[in-house]
Amino acid sequence: MKRVLASYRWRRRLIWMTVTAGVVGSALAIGFIWPNTAPPENTKPTGGPVKIAAPPKKVPLKVRERAAALAVASRFIDTAVARKNVDRAWGLVTPTLHAGYTRKQWDTANLPGIPPFPVAEARWRLQFSDAKGIGFTMALFPTKASHQQAQVFMIGLHKVGAGTHRHWLVDNWQAAPTTASQVASGGGGATGGVFDQISPRVSATSAKAKESPIWLLIPVGLLSLALLIPAVIAGTNWYRDRRARALFGE
Repeated sequence: MKRVLASYRWRRRLIWMTVTAGVVGSALAIGFIWPNTAPPENTKPTGGPVKIAAPPKKVPLKVRERAAALAVASRFIDTAVARKNVDRAWGLVTPTLHAGYTRKQWDTANLPGIPPFPVAEARWRLQFSDAKGIGFTMALFPTKASHQQAQVFMIGLHKVGAGTHRHWLVDNWQAAPTTASQVASGGGGATGGVFDQISPRVSATSAKAKESPIWLLIPVGLLSLALLIPAVIAGTNWYRDRRARALFGE
């Protein structure tokens, strides 16, 4: 230690190290004592309590109301979706659905928001019925000449008018996140327009599979295996027994 203190270079290094340590220590002390001189931020929620809108109240759908709504949906599909007499669909939809279109654009079938589809058959399933309206899931099946696949859409309707003039209008039409087979294989029915072409018990995607003779081969194959396996086991045991007797000269 005496040799270190006797050296001028070492004494100078020790002085610089001491000064540096003092500066760092002072900075750390200031940081701990005064970590933040800015005014504290108000993290408490402001305003009143958050109000979450309650879901619409479910309303039982009467048979007559359902039939009237499906009749409007049928005419909408027959006209706007199938692109036949599209001008007649103008009075079937709410202003919200034909917003952005002029009557001339609508009548000339220039409807980007409603993609055309060559409808041959359709099936429906009730999706919801509440105080704001009703919704159906629609499975549309194309004509054979179109060579297209079936598609599924969601349609929403609500009532407008008052008294005896109160009636259903279409306020929503969009593709559904599902497949045609899921809708066609379930419940539903038919009423008016394209719906009259469908039997409620017919599934367009599963009828061919049910009628296919391939399905009959499954039970036949299982029955054949049930008879064949014991025969193979018995034959194997008989062969082993006969071979053993031959080896031992019996």
